[in-house]
Amino acid sequence: MKRRAFEFIKKNWAPICLLIIVLLTFYVRVEEYRWQYLRNIDSYTFARFMDDIVENGALPERDELVRSPVGTTRNFELHPYEYLGAYSFMLLRMFIPGIQMWQYLIYFPAFIAALIAIPMYFIGKALYDKKAGLLAAFFTVFDLSLVARTLAGDPDNDGFVLLIPMIVMAVFIYSYKYIERTRKFDKKFLSYSITLGILLGIWANTWIGYWYIIWIIFGLIILKVSYEMSKNLHPLLAFISALIFPISIIIGYKNKNLRNTFSGVKYILASFIIYILIMSFILTMIYGADKNLYVLRGPFEFQSIKGEEKIVFPNVYVSVAELQQSGGAREIISRTSAVQGIGILISPFFLMLYCLMYLFYSFIRKRQHIDTLFLLFIWFVGPFAATLVAVRFSILFTAPMAIGSGIILSKLIRMATGEDAKIED
Repeated sequence: MKRRAFEFIKKNWAPICLLIIVLLTFYVRVEEYRWQYLRNIDSYTFARFMDDIVENGALPERDELVRSPVGTTRNFELHPYEYLGAYSFMLLRMFIPGIQMWQYLIYFPAFIAALIAIPMYFIGKALYDKKAGLLAAFFTVFDLSLVARTLAGDPDNDGFVLLIPMIVMAVFIYSYKYIERTRKFDKKFLSYSITLGILLGIWANTWIGYWYIIWIIFGLIILKVSYEMSKNLHPLLAFISALIFPISIIIGYKNKNLRNTFSGVKYILASFIIYILIMSFILTMIYGADKNLYVLRGPFEFQSIKGEEKIVFPNVYVSVAELQQSGGAREIISRTSAVQGIGILISPFFLMLYCLMYLFYSFIRKRQHIDTLFLLFIWFVGPFAATLVAVRFSILFTAPMAIGSGIILSKLIRMATGEDAKIED
C-alpha cells in the first residue's frame, strides 16, 4: 500500500503541489476574517452590481445611484466578473439557502485568486518545465501587491483582471508551441485559434487595458518573423537584428529568405488573424466597429488617464493614489520587491533579470529558448513602461516576474541535481 502511494505521489507530484498551492492561497486570504462587512467602497459597488443581476437576471439598463441626481445609462458590456459572481452565488444558494451576498463575497475574491495559480503553472511548464510552473504559480499568488488586492471581503475585480489574461496567455502559449511543432492546418489548429479568439473577446470586456495582452502577443509574433529572416546569422547578430524589424527585412531580402520566412511563420500568422477576427467580431457586435481601434489607441491614451479635457464631471483619477506617477525605475524596483537593501538582489525583479540573461546566454550558446526569451522580454518591458505612468500598473509585473523567477530557480535546481550539466543546457 505504501509503495503504491509512493508511486502515485512520484507520478503526480506536480498536480499535488499545485493543489496545495491553490488551497494555501485561499486559506491565507480568508484566515481570521471575522468582520460582518466588506472592506472598501469598491467592494460594495461590485456587490451592488451582483445583487442587481441576482434580483433582475441581468444588470438594469439604468443606474440611478451614480452621477446623482440624474443617474446614467449603463454601457452595454458583458460584465463577465459581475455575472460570474452573481451566478456562482445563486448556484451556492441552492445548497446553502440562507447565505447572503456579502457573506459570499468574503470568500469569492480569495477563490478567484487561488484559481490564478492554475494558468500560471501551465505557462511556466510550457515555457520551461514543471518546477518552473509550480514556482511561477507560487510566486504569483503570494505576490504582496496581488495579495493586498485579493483579500477576503474585498471583491474588487483585480484578481479576475489577472486570472483572465493568464488563461489567455496559457492558451496562446500552448497553441503557439503546437503550431510551431506541427506546422499544419488541422482540427487542433482551428480549435486553438477559435478558443483563443473567444477568450480574447471575454478579456476585452473584463478590463479597459485589455490591449496590453494583444500587444504582447503581436510583439512576439513580430519578433518571431523578424528572427526567421535573420536566423542564419551568428546568434548575437540574429538576436540584435530581430529586435530591429527593418534590418531583418533587409537581411531577408538580400539573402533571398523572404519566401522561406513566410513559409515558416504562415501558420502562426494565420492563427493570429483568426483569433483577432473573432475578437473583433465580438467587440463589433457589442460596442460597434470603433471599439476595435482602441487596441491601437490604448497604449497612447492610457497615458492621459488623469486628463480632464472634454469631460463633464471632474476626473477623480487625478487624486487616486495608485494612479500617481512613479518616481522612476528605483521606485518601481522597490515597489515590486518585498526585500530591501542588499537583499533586493534576490528579489523577483532581479531574478527576472537573471532569467533574461540566462535565456540570452543559452540562445547564444545553443540557440535554445528564443521564443521564451522574446516573450519574457516584451512582457517585462511593457509593464515597466506602464508603471512609469502610474504605480497602479505595477501589478502587471506580477506574472512576468513570477515566471522569470520560476525559470531561473528551476534552472538552479536542475544544475544542483545534475539534471543539467552546463548553464547553457
